[in-house]
Amino acid sequence: MPDTTPVVVVGSGAAGLAAALAASGAGADVLVVERAHAVGGTTAMSGGVVWMPAHGRNGRSTTVEDSPQEALAYLGAAADGDVDAALMRAFVSDARRVTDEIENRTPIEWEVLEHWPDYRGELPGAKTGGRSLWPRALRLAPEIEARVQAAFDQPSPAAPNPADPNPAAPNPADQESATPANDGVVLRGHVRGRALAGGLLTAVVDSGIEVRTGARATQLVVEDGRVVGVIVDGHLEAGHVVLASGGFQHDAGLVGELLGGPPVGAMGPPGCGGDGLRMALDAGAVLGNTSEGWWMPAMSAPGEDVEGVRHYRPLHGERAQPGAIMVDRSGRRFVDEAQSYGEVGRAMRRAGPGHPRYPAAPCWMVFDAAYRRRYPVGPLEPAGPDPDWLARAEGLAELARLTGIPSGALERSVTRFNAGAALGEDPDFGRGTFPYDRWIGDPSAPHPTLAPLCEAPFYALEVHLGCMGTKGGPRTDDHGRVLSARRVPVPGLYAAGNAAASPFGTATAGGGATLGPALVFGFRAGEASAGDR
Repeated sequence: MPDTTPVVVVGSGAAGLAAALAASGAGADVLVVERAHAVGGTTAMSGGVVWMPAHGRNGRSTTVEDSPQEALAYLGAAADGDVDAALMRAFVSDARRVTDEIENRTPIEWEVLEHWPDYRGELPGAKTGGRSLWPRALRLAPEIEARVQAAFDQPSPAAPNPADPNPAAPNPADQESATPANDGVVLRGHVRGRALAGGLLTAVVDSGIEVRTGARATQLVVEDGRVVGVIVDGHLEAGHVVLASGGFQHDAGLVGELLGGPPVGAMGPPGCGGDGLRMALDAGAVLGNTSEGWWMPAMSAPGEDVEGVRHYRPLHGERAQPGAIMVDRSGRRFVDEAQSYGEVGRAMRRAGPGHPRYPAAPCWMVFDAAYRRRYPVGPLEPAGPDPDWLARAEGLAELARLTGIPSGALERSVTRFNAGAALGEDPDFGRGTFPYDRWIGDPSAPHPTLAPLCEAPFYALEVHLGCMGTKGGPRTDDHGRVLSARRVPVPGLYAAGNAAASPFGTATAGGGATLGPALVFGFRAGEASAGDR
């Protein structure tokens, strides 16, 4: 019997590439199979930010002091619902090692985002910066660059078009500036997700690992209760299997059955259709956290799609800027609009007592002419023309009529908001009183996130409940081993990233809260898959 069983990794995002790199480093022969025709999955379409609390220094410049104990206290306060305390402990304890391993074994150099606060800064253990990292600008070899999934074209005035021939090369937008990058900049402008995926892929290829694209895994092969391989395009690939194929947000049947709630705008690559979840179930896995997702208020412009599927753009910094509010279909504000995307998304999912049952999904972002002149909104730049799909009216009553909001409700909501905003206050939801609110807003404005809406014309943009990825999947132990209904590992089967159950329940802890755990648990799953017999 060979010392190490071969390992097949299903999926090529952050979790999958980290697993492949770790399994190879532990001595296994590794194959990565990817359903799409390019590498990177959701990671390559992301901002490339990773949340790695207590990551240590290892030469990285930071003034922020942190510890696993503080990070665990913060996660404990932020997370509710289907939470796995053992996995949270494993994550905060191993984040430093995995951060260093990736930097030491790939061309990636981490940059500490010292001014990027945790999303729930009011909670014990939260930090005002330093837990989020992203890769420094990285020039990829042409053969690697050609294989990495291109991000959807979302140009911003401060950054080149992400479809440029050399997307990861240094550019002025990647240099230090007086205004630190925030979430809105990342999700509108030149993303580092391809630098992250490309850096990991470089190390994977240099390790001699085959990465096979356009190859769909459809069925696990189980013998005597042990996973011994996976069927890929009709052929058996033998070995231990690591599921890292993303979530199930693009499968309408699974969304309706598991997520429930209001309609969801599926974000990320269309390949996130639940392949890993179905295979794990067939092998006897127990599922966890299936009713949760990585929520994101989103918009959709006519004609925009990814691989023929409707594209939803994140509405991130837009809703936090002075001069904009969000109202449900009854015309009422329902949330602090400047909170993190996860908290706003959860508010959009709340059911109401009347009809419609989910009044804020979809809802409306309302703003005035002063806002329109100053801030970009999705693909719209301040100097650009108003498109037909953006509702516009000279008065709030007419805007309400155009959007179907009950007469008088929108005017009452704006009047109440304006009275508080003029004083720099939000008595209803406390907008602007939290560290993240103030950071994501406009630092050059009199108040970073509050201003009355008073200048005609007025605008309304339909906002959908976006899902960047689902949080549910097979439960795992702290080394990524998939668990059965008896809570014992299914031999030979592992999972990480959005293909596994997130241990954080409802929480979205900070910038990169998806990718940080994907790297840590991907790495741990890869090591276990190579070491287990």
